[in-house]
Amino acid sequence: MALSRNVSLLCRLADLPTAPFLEHRVAEEIRRFVARRRALSARVDRFGNLFVGYRPRRRVRLKAPPIVFAAHMDHPGFAALAMRDRHHVEAEWRGWVPARYFPGARVRFHTRGRWMTGRIVDVIRAGAAPDTIRRAAASAATFGAEGPPDRIIVRVRGRVAPDSVGTWDLPDATIRGHRFRARMCDDVAGVAAVLAALDGACRRRISAPCFALFTRAEEVGFAGALAAVRGKLIPRKSLLVAVEASKAVAGVIPGAGPVLRVGDRATVFDPAATGYVQVVAEELAGVRKSFAFQRKLMDGGTCESTVYVHHGYRATGICLPLVNYHNIDERRGRIAPESIDLRDYEWMIDWFVGLAEAPTRLAFDGRHPGMEQRLGALWRRHEAKLFETAERG
Repeated sequence: MALSRNVSLLCRLADLPTAPFLEHRVAEEIRRFVARRRALSARVDRFGNLFVGYRPRRRVRLKAPPIVFAAHMDHPGFAALAMRDRHHVEAEWRGWVPARYFPGARVRFHTRGRWMTGRIVDVIRAGAAPDTIRRAAASAATFGAEGPPDRIIVRVRGRVAPDSVGTWDLPDATIRGHRFRARMCDDVAGVAAVLAALDGACRRRISAPCFALFTRAEEVGFAGALAAVRGKLIPRKSLLVAVEASKAVAGVIPGAGPVLRVGDRATVFDPAATGYVQVVAEELAGVRKSFAFQRKLMDGGTCESTVYVHHGYRATGICLPLVNYHNIDERRGRIAPESIDLRDYEWMIDWFVGLAEAPTRLAFDGRHPGMEQRLGALWRRHEAKLFETAERG
């Protein structure tokens, strides 16, 4: 079966090795993507974040700020430190997965251009050495009492170079019906959706500028996003949409549409930005009957929107419902591929293209779009009766 260009892009990104602070393969793919399109340009900040811009040939007056889509390039994973001997490599874990999933698990490292498999034979936690105690304490502060191990020892068949990316030993991306399964969807599926939307902007020659921010090391505590706001990489006069593949919490159904994320575990996002994004989705649903979306407080984790809202940006979030978040199959108690529904992925791309076009026709003044009209209509309906029934009392 021939894959669409959007799904081919997703497959390509999902099979790349990536981990916090080791996102170079994903970043290279993004730079190649940009280089093939004249309307796109990219710049890299001093921390390795990528900022990509789409510039239309013809300028028009905008009724709303341009959109900035933000997605992170990493996924929880291992970083090789050094060989202990000929067949054992010491590695550091970066991200959140409970410690009970590590002992005896099979992993793979991408080293010298190929994958090398191995098995975890030792897990190092607090108490092993002073530096381990320090880092384990930091891990506990970030991830809670059930935090991951600090380091692991893996038995391998040959030498693994330092800083090689390690992942769980899971198959390459597969598709069965609408279901897409891969070693990692969070957040390379978000990256793929943003790139596909930029491709759509180029192909349709939309007349509004739009931008994308691809950040590093989100999984260890929003390192790239914090660098981007401190370095003023994101234009202040923009609407920021953080893009994620997020744990499918209760009430969220994979295949029922991407999710307008009104908040996460830590905070509620900008109501006006959320309202604007919802209006675009409702317009799209009105002209395209197959389009669907969901709206939910996605409190299964914390995302970069919290960083952006805290620093004063008008930010909200859109996410793909994710099964086996961080490769954790909670029902079976094992490590497993992550999965998303390809209908959600394609609808997310349509939504992004709609958002990129929206500033040419949809006004935004910092208030919830349409709310003044809705509340005004309600007031006009009820004012007289309120007054009348109050007099009777």
